[in-house]
Amino acid sequence: MPNIIDPVEYHIGLQLRASQDAYKSTCHFLIIEDGIPDPHATGVFVKIGETYFLLTAAHVAEKLENKISIGIDAKTALTLGGIWTFNKLEKDQKREYDKIDIAILKLDLESIKKVQENYLFLSENQLGINHETVELPYYTAIGFPATQNKHNKHKNALHSKPFIYNTIPVEKKNYKDLCFEESSNIIVTYSKKNVIDNETKMKVTGPDAYGMSGGGLWFIPTQIKSDDENVDKKLVSILTEWSSKKNIWISTRIDVFTEVIRKQYNLNIPKSTILKVNI
Repeated sequence: MPNIIDPVEYHIGLQLRASQDAYKSTCHFLIIEDGIPDPHATGVFVKIGETYFLLTAAHVAEKLENKISIGIDAKTALTLGGIWTFNKLEKDQKREYDKIDIAILKLDLESIKKVQENYLFLSENQLGINHETVELPYYTAIGFPATQNKHNKHKNALHSKPFIYNTIPVEKKNYKDLCFEESSNIIVTYSKKNVIDNETKMKVTGPDAYGMSGGGLWFIPTQIKSDDENVDKKLVSILTEWSSKKNIWISTRIDVFTEVIRKQYNLNIPKSTILKVNI
């Protein structure tokens, strides 16, 4: 008899494969204080043309530009260099109430060389510009929750463990109630009491999402792939905010990042046709 494939289980398997690949472009932000690395947030490395960037959330990077490092291995951290860009706030607006919340680091040559030894830069054709959301569990969030990542002072080593969560966008009618714009944000669910462990397949309680900010939200569409083929995926947004009371993650569309990059660095990137905010 032919093997019967469960389409749901098959797609979950595709998401896991895509996540393992996306993880190679995802870094764990550290803040070094008194020589001790403190887990802080997440970022995603992207290459557009011949220019290399780190994308993250403004609230985790602003005023800490010279302190942000990334893990190279368990005992080595690299302080990143380059030119930072943050979205501007309105007069008297506080970053904590910012609904855009983007930070872009154009990496310098020294940082690029070091990063390339340990990470993969996501290519521009894997950016989900003008993405139309679907209310199906085809999305995966990847980042480094602070509670899952600790520095072992006895071994002088940092244990970094990513959190990978398959999720679904909220209904479009909820954006207005939450005071966010669908054209610039993507909101997905996060029920920490209903997390499935990828290794045991058991339901577990997930971590608090502090530290996930700056991580990627990835769209993995339905597809048929052999075991040796790469799974198609798109980076559609960057995580910026977690509401534990509403069980949601809020993210900023990749379009906001690419429009800033396109205008500031005059790079040839597809123009967003859905973005309504003035960047």
